[in-house]
This record gives sequence, C-alpha cells and structure tokens, in this order.
Amino acid sequence: MPIHTFKAGLRGSAAAMSMALLMIAAPGFAQTADTSADGAVDEIIVTAQKREQSLSKVSLSVSAVAPEQLADTNTVGLESLQNIVPSISFGNDFNFAKLFIRGIGLSSSLPGVDPSVALHVDGAVVSLPQAQLGSMFDLERVEVLRGPQGTLYGRNATGGTVNLITAKPTDHLDGYVRQTIGGDAVLMQTDAAIGGPLADGVSARIAVQRIHRKGYGINEYTGNEIDNASQWSLRGHLQFKPSERFTALFTGELHTEDDQSLAIKFRELSFPGTTTASLTSLGQRTNLDGSKAAFASNVRNLNTNFDPINDRRQWSLTGALTYDASDAVMLKSTSSYRRFRAYFFHDFDMSSYLGYRLAQTSATQTSANHWQPVWQNQFSQDFQANFETGKLHAVTGLFYLNEHINVENHIGYDVLTNSDPWRVKFDGSMDIETWAAYANLTYDLSDQFSLKAGGRYSWEGRRYRSDTGIGAAATGFVQDPLQWDARKTWDNFSPSLGFEFRPNDAVMAYFNWSRGFKSGTAEIGSRRTSAAQVTPFVDPEKVEAFEGGVKYDGGGIQANLAVFYHRLKNAQFQRTFPIAAPPFFASRLENAAQSRAYGAELEWRWKVSPAFSLDGSVAYLDSKFTKFFSKDPLNAALFGPGGAALPDQDLSGNYTRMSPRWSVNLNPEYRVELAGGSMVKFGANFAYRAKQYHTEFNDDRLAQDGYVMLDANVKWTDSTDRYSVNLWMKNITNELIWSGSYAVATSRTVGGTLMPPRTYGVTLGIEF
Repeated sequence: MPIHTFKAGLRGSAAAMSMALLMIAAPGFAQTADTSADGAVDEIIVTAQKREQSLSKVSLSVSAVAPEQLADTNTVGLESLQNIVPSISFGNDFNFAKLFIRGIGLSSSLPGVDPSVALHVDGAVVSLPQAQLGSMFDLERVEVLRGPQGTLYGRNATGGTVNLITAKPTDHLDGYVRQTIGGDAVLMQTDAAIGGPLADGVSARIAVQRIHRKGYGINEYTGNEIDNASQWSLRGHLQFKPSERFTALFTGELHTEDDQSLAIKFRELSFPGTTTASLTSLGQRTNLDGSKAAFASNVRNLNTNFDPINDRRQWSLTGALTYDASDAVMLKSTSSYRRFRAYFFHDFDMSSYLGYRLAQTSATQTSANHWQPVWQNQFSQDFQANFETGKLHAVTGLFYLNEHINVENHIGYDVLTNSDPWRVKFDGSMDIETWAAYANLTYDLSDQFSLKAGGRYSWEGRRYRSDTGIGAAATGFVQDPLQWDARKTWDNFSPSLGFEFRPNDAVMAYFNWSRGFKSGTAEIGSRRTSAAQVTPFVDPEKVEAFEGGVKYDGGGIQANLAVFYHRLKNAQFQRTFPIAAPPFFASRLENAAQSRAYGAELEWRWKVSPAFSLDGSVAYLDSKFTKFFSKDPLNAALFGPGGAALPDQDLSGNYTRMSPRWSVNLNPEYRVELAGGSMVKFGANFAYRAKQYHTEFNDDRLAQDGYVMLDANVKWTDSTDRYSVNLWMKNITNELIWSGSYAVATSRTVGGTLMPPRTYGVTLGIEF
C-alpha cells in the first residue's frame, strides 16, 4: 500500500522542531483515560448497549475517546475521529457530513437521503447529515460502535453509530477555561464550562466554545479568504434530583457558523483532451463578455466569481427523565426537539467563468453557481425500561420520530439575487414519521456463559413533494408540468442473536449475528419527467452482519480483537443513465448495488510503565461490490450522440467508497514528574490510511492515495492539576488529503474537499 513520503523541511519554528523531536522520542497518544498508579489500565464505563458497562465487558466493537485526548489534540470536529478510531472514514461535500464505518456510509449529495452511520447526542438522534457537524464540545466521551446497530439504534445505523456523551452537572463546583492561540491562520479558540449545585437537589452546567480562524486559502478572483471559521457553540444543563430514585435533566444547545467554508476545490478537468468547436483548450474557455479566465493556481484556493457561503444555525431542547423504580428496574424517557437551518452557496464550476459552453454537448451557454438552503425540524421520543436481575439484563423501549425537511436547490448565473432565470430548480420537501419497539436481552446461563437476543420492529412513512424545472437563456425558466406529491410506507424487523463466554475474569469471547436497515426514501430534487413514473422512492437497504471477538483485560493491558463479515443488499446509489438531449445523461437514486465486506480490528491500551503508555489499533477491511451496473459520468463517450447505446459497466469487484484496506493508529504517551510536583506529558498520534476511492467506479481522479497523518503535543500541568500549558501540532508534515471528491457534470470538472493543512498552537488552561 502506498504511503506518502514524509515531507522534509518543517517550518523553521521552535514549535515545529519540538514536535518533530517528540515524534522520535515518543510516537503517539490515544483514546485513553488516565492510567492508575498501580500499573493497571483504568476502567472506562460506556453506555453503548444503553446501560452502563465496562468497555472491556461490552460484547461489541466499541471505541471510547476520552475528553482529555480531545482537548490535548484540539479535536473539535467529527472528521478527526478517523485518525484515532479504526475502520471509520469521514468525507464531506455540499454541506453534508459523510461518515463511513466498515465501508458503509452515505453516498448521495442531495437532502432527503439518510446517513448510514447514526449520530446521537446524549441518546437523542441527529437525523439530518448536514446537522451532524456540530456538538463536539464539552464532552464526557465519544463512543463509536462499529457494525450494524439495528436492534438498539434502529434505522440508519447499518454502518454503526457515534454517540456524543456531554459533560453533566456534578454535586460540586467544577469547570475550566481554555484559551487557544496559534497557527498560520491565526486561530483564536475559547472553551469554557462551569457547573455545580445551585440548591438542594438542583445543579447546573453551562459550556461555551468560540472558534475564530482566518482562512486556509483565498478566492483569487475576489481576494477574500476562504475555508475560515466563525463558530459559536453553547450548551446548558439544568438537573433536578428531588430523591435518590428520580432525576430530571433538561438541556438546551445552540451551534452557529457564518463563514466561507465547505466549498469544493478544483482537482482537474474531466475531459482534458476534448476538442470541440467551442472548446479546444482550457485557455480558450471564454466568458459571455469575451474575457478569459481559469481555475485557481493553488489547490487550497478558489478562483470563482462569488465567494462561498456557509451560514448555519441549529438548536435543540432535550429532556431526560430517569426513575429507578426498584433496584432491578430503571425507567427513562428522552424527549428532544431540534431545529436546523443552513444557507449554502458555492460556485459549482470552481472557476471564474460566469458562463461557458459545455464540452461535447452543444453551443448552449451554461453556468454552475449553486444555492442550496435547507430547513429542518425534528421531534424524537424514546421510552426505555432497563431490567437488571441476577441473571437477566434487558433493555426494552419505544421510539418515535417526526421530521420535516424543506430544500431549495438552484443552479444558474445569479441564484443569489435571482436577477437571471434559474437554469435548474430542484426544490422540494419531505415529511417523515417513524416509530419502533425494541428489546435487547442478555441471560446468564452461568458465571461463564450468556446468551443474547434482540429485535426491533420499525414502521416508517414518508411524503415527498417537488417543485422542479429547467431553463435556458432563450426560454427562461420552465416549470416541470408534472410534479411529485407522493407517499410511501415501509416496515422492518431487525433481529440479533449472540453469546458471551468468559473462561476467566480477564478474557471474554463473543459472537453476534444481526440485521439492520436504512430507511427507504427519495432524493429531494428528483424530477418527474413523465406520467409513467409512478414513484420517486427507493426501498430500504438492508445489511446482515456476523462478528466474533475476544476481549482481554489483564491489568496493565487491555486488548480487543474483532473479526467481521457483512452483506449489504438494495444499497441506495445514484445510477447514471443516458438521455437523448445534452448533456446526454442523467442520474437517479436507485436500489442499485449489493456489496460485502470482511475484516479484522485489533485495539489495545497498554500501560508499559507508570510513566509510559502505548495505545493503538490495526484494522484490515476488504469491502467490495458484488452487484452494480451503471454508466460512468466520466466516460467521455457517454456525452455525445450514440452515448445512449453504450452498455452499463459491471462494477462488481470494485472497492466501495471510503474503504481503506489498512488503517493503523499508534498513540503513546510519556509523563515526566518535575520538581515541586508538576508534570510534563509528551504525546503524539500516528495514523495511516490506505488508498480510498470516493466513487464506485474506482477512478484515481476521485480518490485519496494512502497517507500518514502525524499529530503531537507537549503539555505541562502544575502540581495542583489546575493550571496547564499545552503545545500542539496537527498534520505535522502538511499532507494534502482529499476527504471527498465529486464529478461536476455541468462544468466537466472534478472537485473535492480537503482536510486541514498543518495547524499548531498553544492552549492555556485553568481547571477548577
């Protein structure tokens, strides 16, 4: 597997030199809590199975990321999880978070299609992919569950789930203030929280995060910065505990962004050798006014007529009521309301051409300025009952979700002021209602052997309404004469079976069989082109998975080994098909594919000595399509007369998207006690990801070669553990890493989104 050669010559700053020396001396830091002084690795408690368990006793593939690691490495977004958790990849395009676990994730870039990896915040689901980019602040831990979680987490968890567990109020005053400064982009970040008792039985906590950063690039056309950050996050908890048995926790959360980020960057032309009457070379592309223009000279820059817009706001209110009915029975209700709004705009063709002729199609002028606002609100309710007897451990529940999504999707010369007719209008809305009943049981036949069984019945109904049309310079905008107003319902039963075997206190072996599903849906923006089309919907995609594993907890070392195999059927993918008129092709969402994957994951936490710990993971993944026929939108022969006669390509045997064959993490930490009781902690992170394709056609132009990502930090803490100074650096070798790619049909270009460049800074902290 190819690995990028480390780049020689880090910037000549003292910070860069110290980080490079640290990488030689102590090669990494991981997802651990502090280790205890007696040589044993500290226990981590998780709620992956909706009940409290030690991480080493959970018979699932679960990774837990502690808050100390998030703070020390200045991790503030979901995309960084792929560098510390095995078998997870993160991409984004068009304002969508695209999480993949074990080769299963979201492929569509239109609203209405649900993610395949679920995100929960304190047990409340965040159903919209665009809304999954917030909430990563003031956390108690992050839990990543790999593999289908259909029984406990239901729909849209075919790949797995990510649980964000926020820090809660305590019975004593505590909190922190952390100020981060640094980087070429001049990052100014403030994190603060305070919590504690307000009165007898009443406590509260409030946390805030402010991120302000200049851009990683510029728009060469306007001279303004891009990929900057201007974010506010606020969360408040109010907890009432009138008795030992009853707790009521009310939470409000707000997240805002208003910057020029998330626009796709130019990678290359789709058909660089094309010769037509209107286009003979890149330099001869001509604007409507006769001027010449081109793409950005630097891959992190844009050269577009307009600056991108990323203006998003989301807020939520959640109420969690917990009642211990007896020593054996616990009842819990989680109610959550969430509202999301995002205005997203970018120059889709990634160039300063306001309008130009399409290669291989016609002399028609076109344009690709893209405006896509999204409005969403959701209400979810989860009633849960937990039973803990001598032999029976059970979680049962009822779940309900009601969601509304409204989308504008405009492409044209001037979609911001609408002074020019839209060339494309893909507006629409979707109403979603779903409910489910679930149970997950573990029964101890003996101290050594337990049987597991679970099941979840789900019902879902959706209504899709469209408002679409296409225009041209000569005709103006023309509304489609036929529009969608369609409904469809589905139901599903997702079972699971398994066992646990504990030959001694240090070892547990387990095996799980499970099924899960991703809900049926329609893309908001799909058109109705004829009366013969009877439905815009696709059916649910379904997964069947097998997993076996061994977990070991031997004091100074904890190790988890999992091997897995799964089959995905009716996978929801865009399928390309020919049409008679330019641009001679279109695409629609279909149940187009089947795939299978197998692999193995090894994780460990090892306390080598009282001062040195070495954590890490190695994952192998072989995820390929077993059935998929489609036409490649980057096949030049498709875009001309006769293209309709081209046969579909057989994609069976191709790798699925975002599926690196190897993933490796090494995360050591070394602590040095200083005179007077203060401490210096050296940490770093080594992450390797093998090649990942961003398209099912396995085109190298839409892929990321294997890479190594190096992070490191040096943290000083005083003898009271109250004051700290943390020097950190991420992506030390400044690797250029594509997190996602997209073939833009209207401009015949390939674009993508990039992970951040090298960043560094210092964080000053006060704990109390």
